[in-house]
Amino acid sequence: MKYSLLAASIGLCFSGQLFAVTYDLTELPTNEKTKHTYIMDANESGAIVGRSTELFNLPIDVSYIDIEDSGIKSAYDSWKRNLELRDETIDFTLEQIKNENAAATNADANLFMRNFLSSRAGNAEFQKLNSGIASIFSATTAEEKVLFDANRSYTNNELSRSTIQLLTAVASDGTAVGWGTAPYDQIQFRKKDENEDTTFFQRAHTSRAILVKPSGEVMELPAKFTDDYGSYSIATDIKKLNDGSYLVVGQSAVSVEKDSQDRFNDNCKNEDEPTAVCAWELQNAGYYDLRAYQWKLDANFNIIAADTDELGIGLTRNDDEERIHISSALAVNSAGIAVGNSNTREGDDFIVRQRAGYYQGGAFKPVVDHDKGYESSRAVAINDNNIVVGYRMDEFSTGNNSNVKGYYYEIDNAKYVEIESFYEGSDMYVRDINNAGQIIGQAEVEKNVASPRREAFLFDKATGKLNNINDLLPCKSAEFPYDVSEAIKITENGNIYAIATKTVNRKDALGNNMKDSNGNDEFESVAIPVLLTRNNSGEPAQCAPDEAETYERGSASFGMLSLLAAPLVMLRRRRKAK
Repeated sequence: MKYSLLAASIGLCFSGQLFAVTYDLTELPTNEKTKHTYIMDANESGAIVGRSTELFNLPIDVSYIDIEDSGIKSAYDSWKRNLELRDETIDFTLEQIKNENAAATNADANLFMRNFLSSRAGNAEFQKLNSGIASIFSATTAEEKVLFDANRSYTNNELSRSTIQLLTAVASDGTAVGWGTAPYDQIQFRKKDENEDTTFFQRAHTSRAILVKPSGEVMELPAKFTDDYGSYSIATDIKKLNDGSYLVVGQSAVSVEKDSQDRFNDNCKNEDEPTAVCAWELQNAGYYDLRAYQWKLDANFNIIAADTDELGIGLTRNDDEERIHISSALAVNSAGIAVGNSNTREGDDFIVRQRAGYYQGGAFKPVVDHDKGYESSRAVAINDNNIVVGYRMDEFSTGNNSNVKGYYYEIDNAKYVEIESFYEGSDMYVRDINNAGQIIGQAEVEKNVASPRREAFLFDKATGKLNNINDLLPCKSAEFPYDVSEAIKITENGNIYAIATKTVNRKDALGNNMKDSNGNDEFESVAIPVLLTRNNSGEPAQCAPDEAETYERGSASFGMLSLLAAPLVMLRRRRKAK
């Protein structure tokens, strides 16, 4: 326990002076066909793009599956044992899945098959599923925007639900960008020396950048390099410029390097699997040479070839180097300065981990120093005052981050500053910055736990003050059941688009409300999008302190009060819902 009961009671006396309600929260629409809805970006006019996940009632094809195969039988036995350990009984059989289409009518059977197929995501002989969809928000809905998915016979002529669909950014006029993968086709292929065909699932391309016009029309953005197996490109940010043109940044394949080509030549012989499937397997392990890239379009969405090209990379390829090299752009400002990350070198050594920086004049310029080979960093946003924001971390294995620190970098002054988080060791992920220098994101708020909870923060560069955004909202209660976990976008007037968690009726894999063994409703926490609107006339809210505290916030400043009540001023204000 962080504080004694006496300290907690003293903190209650001061809480009304310390914390003011400075934002009003508006719950935004969610997609009713999914469990979670997230914001990816929003513009100053309130146009929003996002992503919804855990789509209900995914279509599952079992016609090609042999239920006598040891793999699925073992998975079923393990599923059954796990239920029995919880004093539950399995209510479907493999025969019912195969012969009675139980995965379409029984939520537990659907969930079992989703897990089984997920465990074989790298095996092209099994159906591919993805439960995430791209969403475009209106005042009342978060409607799916289909990018590349298409109807397939193996899903009863409905969408295959096998694609990744992502809208990443939206311009001032509502033009959006993102990327998507191609839907999988189910094909029959006879392996060498076999007498019967085998079912395979293959797709046309791994990822392709797209632009969605205000009319809703989807336009593909061409990659610099193309091949027979789809190439690769993504679009991550867009700006509409003063002359009516558009600048889009992201990443594009520029070649297949020798190491990748050799692996293709050695493995992809169209004998044990289709050549396209073999290429897909290589692509999953890293296949193309990738570069930060920009597309320039005129006001009528025509590509301006002279201004469409790669942006650069943080190293020069050695003559004897055969591996792929990677750089990417994640955001761009109105002056055309893009930020992102790139492979670099330390002396003669190739650095595998990505380093944050910006692109200018065809060159990549790092903004974070790396002292160790396992250090990694990202630059995720830049404002029109040329201030870059992002985070750095130790990345001992790919995607396994620790010691994450937020920062900002002033390009014009070559000044790098790390942002002090809620406490020493609190991992901080920065997401956005506006022209006023307000920086948002999420950071850990729990110490000494296996999976620390993260909550949204607001940092003011001018004052150096860091706030947990939940401390700028009403006290949590039955009437206000929100925890804001991540701040995504901050507008020029200081409004914040964010992700909050809220407790709702628990739904099964088919989208039905769940009940316990006594017939009572079950509940779960889901992610929902919210808009936080600045309330300059907000009054202090007095909230009872938590019984136990999990962190100290090290950035708030209250003058003498901070000296008198240093252990007290960091009291959290979120309460358990009644």
